[in-house]
Amino acid sequence: MKRDGYWKRYDRKYKKFSIKKLYYFILAKARKLGKPFERKSKRGRPLAISPYDYVAIFILSSLLDLSLRDDEFLSDLLAGKHIDHSTFGKAFAKIPYRYLKKLLIMIRNAINSYVGTDSILIVDSTWVKVDRVYYETITKCHRGKRRVRDKLNILAEYYRDEGIIAVADADSKYSSDAFGALLMLDEIKAKGKILLGDGGYDAEALYKKCYKKGIIPIIKIRDYDRKPRKYRNKAMRAFNEKLYKKYRGIIEGIFGGLECRRLLFTRYKKKEMRMKHIIAMAIVHNLQTYMAILFFILIYSTTSNYNRIL
Repeated sequence: MKRDGYWKRYDRKYKKFSIKKLYYFILAKARKLGKPFERKSKRGRPLAISPYDYVAIFILSSLLDLSLRDDEFLSDLLAGKHIDHSTFGKAFAKIPYRYLKKLLIMIRNAINSYVGTDSILIVDSTWVKVDRVYYETITKCHRGKRRVRDKLNILAEYYRDEGIIAVADADSKYSSDAFGALLMLDEIKAKGKILLGDGGYDAEALYKKCYKKGIIPIIKIRDYDRKPRKYRNKAMRAFNEKLYKKYRGIIEGIFGGLECRRLLFTRYKKKEMRMKHIIAMAIVHNLQTYMAILFFILIYSTTSNYNRIL
């Protein structure tokens, strides 16, 4: 059941924004971040459009679930000239993974500047389907094949007063939940003092990292036969089941929103491109959140309190 006024705010959001405005917003952020790549040599043909334009089109392609052929079809509208799909593919491959991570954090910082500081950190992961890529299996002496799946790890910030959830950082390189969370905590300056996570994040190294950063880990403890180590034992005493049940599931709203847009899916075959596309999915969520805040249309909010933002 949707809350009162949901569809009115949802409709107003799309009336106020446009694909062109979003394109120029991403373009401005990319220019501020710097060139994603340079031409290898002055010889040969120049780039069809600037590297910043390629970044903006790559993010919009992720938002709208466009193929490279779709990008070619829409290139006259977006770039002002016809660009072959292979040109897009080669340019997208040049965009560094770290560049997209920085762009994600930059948009998160923009969201952060509009909302309060009372946030809760929530970490979780989900699988991303890969189209027509399989690996061989052997089960009971019978050969078979299974679809390849990649992982999207997310460190989210939930602002309780505004009811807004933003992606603080994301990772698509590592399948280990705990190791991915460790890296993400190192990459950002988190204001939240509580970290919520399920049993997949029950790791001594993560507990140690949290306490060194002044963060209390509220992580579901798994059953172990052996005696818990120093930081895990400390986390066991700090675990608050009521707080865990109240806020832990909020991060599923990010995955649900991406799933509804058919974005937990990638058609890229190469591993490197799939990782970049997965980070673009996280950027898409932050763009949607930023658009909502910018026009004071909190479609992700569970409250109608706009005073903090206004």
